[in-house]
Amino acid sequence: MKEKLVIVGIGSTGKRVYDFVKDYDLSDVIGFAVNDEYRTTDVFCDLPVYSVEKLDEIIDKKAVKVFVAILWDRLNSHRRRVYESLKARGFIFANIISPHSVIRGKINGTNCWVKDYVIVQTNVEVEEDTFLMASCFVGADTKIGPHCFIATRSTVAGCCVIGEQSFVGLNCTVFDYTTVGKKCILGACTVVKRNVPDFSVVKTNISDMIIKQLSEDEIETKLLSRKNVR
Repeated sequence: MKEKLVIVGIGSTGKRVYDFVKDYDLSDVIGFAVNDEYRTTDVFCDLPVYSVEKLDEIIDKKAVKVFVAILWDRLNSHRRRVYESLKARGFIFANIISPHSVIRGKINGTNCWVKDYVIVQTNVEVEEDTFLMASCFVGADTKIGPHCFIATRSTVAGCCVIGEQSFVGLNCTVFDYTTVGKKCILGACTVVKRNVPDFSVVKTNISDMIIKQLSEDEIETKLLSRKNVR
């Protein structure tokens, strides 16, 4: 029998998590939940929307798991706050893991989302409330702290440490034996080769991007295979 699940969140992320779970038939989603101040509807995806404040009265915490469907808002702090509040109230959390991911390390915590084609190599440890987005790679012997977000197609090489509540952006590359402190932001497409202290932002300087516009005929000459060069 599939486990029953309540998804916390009725925004776009809640819908994506619902579709993901439904597509892979991972759990039996019985409803959604949201704090009263954000509750704008009683039905979402044709399922009931419960009050987070009253969720203890509505579900059996021993029989129904929850999942906090919040991405990286305020450097993951919004998701962390909701997760820790529900954890303190005794709720049990699900992990949502794609059957198309490869996990040779350990997902130590709960409320982790591992999307399609993620690779987690040997002796990796991923802590609670961490999201690994599609096609990211985590190399052997790496430690990913709690409440992190590792974006699509990012690469964290072997023997790295990613500190708690940090964000690794799209297509970011973190080289081997690199330590990233807690609450850091590594911007999209950045290359990180040395240790990063706590509370740091690392990003590519977009002013270095050069755009040169050519004519239609000129631009077609810029990609020539060697066999066509005379």
